Amino acid sequence: MGTYGAYGAPYAPTQPPQPAGWAGLPQKWLNVTTRPGVTSFVNELPTANWRDIWLPLIGLAVLSAITGVISGLYTSSTFTVPDVQTGGSRVIHVPAGSGIGSLIGVPLGFFIAAGVLFVCAKIFGGSGSFLHQAYAMSLYWVPLEGITAIAGLIPVLGGIVSFVVGIYMIVEAVFAIAASHRISTGRATAAVLLPVIVVVLLACALIVLLAGLIAAAVNGGR
Repeated sequence: MGTYGAYGAPYAPTQPPQPAGWAGLPQKWLNVTTRPGVTSFVNELPTANWRDIWLPLIGLAVLSAITGVISGLYTSSTFTVPDVQTGGSRVIHVPAGSGIGSLIGVPLGFFIAAGVLFVCAKIFGGSGSFLHQAYAMSLYWVPLEGITAIAGLIPVLGGIVSFVVGIYMIVEAVFAIAASHRISTGRATAAVLLPVIVVVLLACALIVLLAGLIAAAVNGGR
């Protein structure tokens, strides 16, 4: 597969591609997460296949569901509601989400993110296939999200790990897009950041709209 980066310079695999499968995937995860870079992803792209995307995602979904159930046992939300019998109020503790939704949410979230980045990569001149991009993304997404799910069992640590991993996943996404779409890291960075910029702009527009509606309601009530 001819893979090219900035100014047409080729990214040549530094080692022969190895077949994946359950026995080979952990090593591939380790390769791309401990040696981040375009070349690390290019080395793995020749073995891209849907089976090695779906099976780890299903495993991650199961792991997320289990950790969600466990954390839900000691995490709850507190609500104060009126007590019709006494005329006072009482406190109700509602357990946090069971995590069962992760069985659908994890694969769905992955493919939505992959689809958005695929469109953005095409905007910036990407020429790769969705299979290659999704495969490259899964190589860092599955292990890093797995670490986040396990760390989430510890409330304070979970938040810190989630933030750090989230930043690192953005970096890995740039390399994965550059490798799978054969574009420079500069273009890949723009493709990865474009959805973030759009979301921020939409959020700002929504805040302005809400502020306008509130101001109109206050002025209309006078």
